[in-house]
Amino acid sequence: MKYLVIILTMWSLVACQRAVPNDVLLGPSNSELQNDASPSVSIDGVTSTESVARLSPTVAISSTGISEEQDFEVVANSQTIESDAERIAANRAKYIVVDVEKLPTRVLTGPNVVEYAIRTDNPLGVQIYNRLVALGDSVASQWRCDRFLSSDLAQKAFLSRGGPERDILLLDPDGDGFACAWDPRPFRIAVKN
Repeated sequence: MKYLVIILTMWSLVACQRAVPNDVLLGPSNSELQNDASPSVSIDGVTSTESVARLSPTVAISSTGISEEQDFEVVANSQTIESDAERIAANRAKYIVVDVEKLPTRVLTGPNVVEYAIRTDNPLGVQIYNRLVALGDSVASQWRCDRFLSSDLAQKAFLSRGGPERDILLLDPDGDGFACAWDPRPFRIAVKN
């Protein structure tokens, strides 16, 4: 058994090892790129292998950031008052004013958990409603709560089936009126603010 555990441990460690790098993943190395045929220039039939850097003007590359819009000289050279005016006029032409419309009325199906949270003022976990609690009901209640995707959906199902006065689904064993530890406090705080 000890050897089996050792073998399985070693196998799992080998499975976690990174793949062996190859040329497809890494691409050619820097030295390989430099050893490739250097660019040649032919002037009047004479071929020269001078570097392109000497023939082309030098370009200053800034590594301080992505944009040079914070540099006044660069912006002053590339932008003018006329180009700014053209850009502002183009933006104004694209600007669309949307008329205000009345919001559509909601078609609610079933109880509204937000309205229930605002309407009630009892704290979470304080028993208000009588429940017949048997041994193991809290485990069964948790199992039933796990069937719902969220506590909001559990609370909605709880209210639609006669809650908080009746707990047919056995989602509120503590009798506070909130199924599956559903918390009304965020809704109450939102109304106060």
